[in-house]
Amino acid sequence: MSESKILRFPWGTKDDAQVVIIHFGSKSTPLIAQLCREIGLMSQIVKAQDLPAYWGGRVIKPKFVILSGGDQSVYDPGALSMPDDLYRSMAEYSTVLGICYGAQLLAKLAGGKVEKAARAEFGLVKVKAKGFGQYRGGEAIMNHRDEITELPQGWKTVGSTDRCQYALVGNNNVWAVQFHPEMDHTHAGHSILKHLAFTRARCSQDYRFDPEEFVQQAAEWIELTAPPGAVLCGLSGGVDSSVAFTIAHESSVSKRLRGIYVDTGFFREGETEEVRGYFGDERVTYVDASSDFYDVVEAIPYPVEGKDTDREYKYYEQVRKAIGGEFIKTFLSVAQNSDQAPGSLIQGTNYSDIIESETGLKSHHNVGGLPDKLGVSIIEPLAGLYKFEIRELARCLDLPREVVHRQPFPGPGLAIRTWGRLTRDDAQPLRRANRILEEVMRKHYPDPEKRPCQYYVATAKLPSTGLVGDSRVIGYALWVRMVTAQQRESYSTLGVFHPTWEFQEELTHRLVTEVTMPDGTPFVRVAYEITGKPPSTTEPH
Repeated sequence: MSESKILRFPWGTKDDAQVVIIHFGSKSTPLIAQLCREIGLMSQIVKAQDLPAYWGGRVIKPKFVILSGGDQSVYDPGALSMPDDLYRSMAEYSTVLGICYGAQLLAKLAGGKVEKAARAEFGLVKVKAKGFGQYRGGEAIMNHRDEITELPQGWKTVGSTDRCQYALVGNNNVWAVQFHPEMDHTHAGHSILKHLAFTRARCSQDYRFDPEEFVQQAAEWIELTAPPGAVLCGLSGGVDSSVAFTIAHESSVSKRLRGIYVDTGFFREGETEEVRGYFGDERVTYVDASSDFYDVVEAIPYPVEGKDTDREYKYYEQVRKAIGGEFIKTFLSVAQNSDQAPGSLIQGTNYSDIIESETGLKSHHNVGGLPDKLGVSIIEPLAGLYKFEIRELARCLDLPREVVHRQPFPGPGLAIRTWGRLTRDDAQPLRRANRILEEVMRKHYPDPEKRPCQYYVATAKLPSTGLVGDSRVIGYALWVRMVTAQQRESYSTLGVFHPTWEFQEELTHRLVTEVTMPDGTPFVRVAYEITGKPPSTTEPH
């Protein structure tokens, strides 16, 4: 088996970028890079542990350095930091911005004081600002338990909240912001970065996204990159894989291109038929592996020790891993039994997938999951793009609007949208309920852009008394979740979608009359979750 290579189309990032983001563990680090791109700047992400070697090895220093947030406290033993001389060098050669943990670290290194806050501050708050470039304050996302309690000498206060005196502070080349300008729901957060990058650091714009230009260059790159042999493409019907597949089909490798669609049994009812309607049978192999996935899931024992919350969390972590592993196994089986030996695999991996995996924020089975086992070149034409840019490409490629605006779907699919031990009997009501939701959604909101960014029905197998006909019955509940995101689709913060009353009436009626467990147990209640993120998450697990 030949050595595997991961080949990523170099777009939107570069090693000598004017902007460097130091990753201190924050889940929103990719959002900082995304916001930089929105204001016209490429960036490079460097782990905090690698910072000394990175900084010492550069002749030309970056113009703008951003320190991300993180989940540590700067006063904890072993907390991520940087040597004093490195901080002084950074402050001398670059404009520096610290966000949340990064803000507290800069204050500490400059001689200020950081302590545990009297009251933690989370969620949306109001920032009062004197003026920082075009930034004049407004609503912002806070997420901190520590705070700056004493400013370094020479620092000044530009912004504060009712509970955080030093929300935006600094002086000369070093600035610290306690809230998160990179979050979607922070008002005018981009103006803080624009002021520092262009007015103070004097960066020049070096990023522009032109969908037509990208498609042309990516297709040419695939032609030059793909080695001899079959060109496979994992195709789920989602916008990422659909765009990657379509760009490849427009290149000269189209004659040896084959899409592989794997139905895990945890998709919505009719999902496979819908994807087949978009892409046909000529170029795509459709595999129904649902029985194998059900066997794998049912073999996972439900923990019997510990708190209920801990047992549920551990169990669904195993479910995630088991489904990811079975997907890889199934994909490999199809690939290795194809008529022509595979030479390369095209994936719709995007920039967020890569950064989240490489920085340990979240594991994606499409990042490093297949190469060593398949022994082919992994080609990732979308590796430099974010989701909102990929949707622009989908429009440019004239993909169906339902594909362009298709909501994100977790790798385990519907399997993580229930509670308790998972069996194959859970799949049928989940598949049916989510198809009903999709049908009602498309009827009441025919324009995909008017729909929530993500929506689903979960089964809550909690015995509940209902009334069917003249009889009292014991049934279960269905849980409806519908959320909204801003244009950037970062999913770091989410609002709640409030459907019309007519929508709720029709959906509720159809769910309780058309969905049952295979043993006949009815669903007698429908609950609508109205919790935003934070404190809730998009998925229950």
